[in-house]
Amino acid sequence: MGSPVPHAMPVPFRQNLPNLAVYRAEFVATGLTLPLPAVSWRLDGMLSSLPPPPSRRKGWPWDVQTAPFASSAEGWPKITVVTPSFQQGDYLEETLRSVLLQNYPHLEFIVLDGGSTDESSKIIDGYRPWLSFARVARDRGQSHAINLGFSLGSGSIYCWLNSDDFFLPGTLHRVAEAWKTGAEFIYGDLLELNQQEGRLSHAFSNLACGRYVKFPGLVPQPSTFWSASRHKPLWEEQHCALDYELWIRLLPGLRTRHLGRPLSVARLHDAAKTYNPAMRQRWGEDARRNGLAHPKLYSAGISSRFLNHEFRLVQSLSRSWRSRGLAVVLESVRRECGWAVLPSR
Repeated sequence: MGSPVPHAMPVPFRQNLPNLAVYRAEFVATGLTLPLPAVSWRLDGMLSSLPPPPSRRKGWPWDVQTAPFASSAEGWPKITVVTPSFQQGDYLEETLRSVLLQNYPHLEFIVLDGGSTDESSKIIDGYRPWLSFARVARDRGQSHAINLGFSLGSGSIYCWLNSDDFFLPGTLHRVAEAWKTGAEFIYGDLLELNQQEGRLSHAFSNLACGRYVKFPGLVPQPSTFWSASRHKPLWEEQHCALDYELWIRLLPGLRTRHLGRPLSVARLHDAAKTYNPAMRQRWGEDARRNGLAHPKLYSAGISSRFLNHEFRLVQSLSRSWRSRGLAVVLESVRRECGWAVLPSR
């Protein structure tokens, strides 16, 4: 009688994360010189040097610019902003201007378009002299484009800004000041622009820490920045929940800093992944993969139920406290942007 056959051990799920050094080497092999050139800036602001805005476009980031924050680039950390784009010609110019009009003295701005057939290529060409790097070519999706961008980055601070979102005035300077205090994960609140209604509303960020990474929507992606030295590549199989999955791996152990104001505007429109019903299946696929890759986060039990209650209580208290000065903050944003309407709550 032979020995009993042992039960087969389950094979642990493994993520297929890319090596950004390989992407970088592929760019260098084409003749690209690194590090990339910095974006130009001016003591009197960038507005007069950029292409004129379309007619009847007023306020930030069209005919309003960020006031100068510095007399030189010395002492300011380099910030790398990556913008992935595909078929976003209606919004792309607003995104580009919101980054360039920051007038930040040590900026690296990388734009990667996945081969759009709308006016995106023309818009990128119009702003190419002010970009560190821009490419219009097919890629393997949003996560791949972002990874390509970060493979070229040389900044101390990383972020990405989708081509239908845009920064608010002074965002990069405020982030840099927070980074100087030793923060490694810096985030703020968000304004949401309902494209159909033309209405702005304020959205609080949650209080973020590694303990709470299991909760979706923990921080608003366009208002989040992190130390380049702690960066991790995006999981390219993720189609919708790419930021959520990245925070799971990136945030634990980092020193966080919340800036008590909105830093960006996220546009709500029918084609956006968060609001497009056609994306429901993709969201489900991402959730299934996340459950396989991070099973401990999804385990049930008393400790999990306790954490759920804790999270709701902590966030409720945090928002209640921050609500006290919100009206003053939003009025400041309105003045800086030259907008006539105060964002609603």
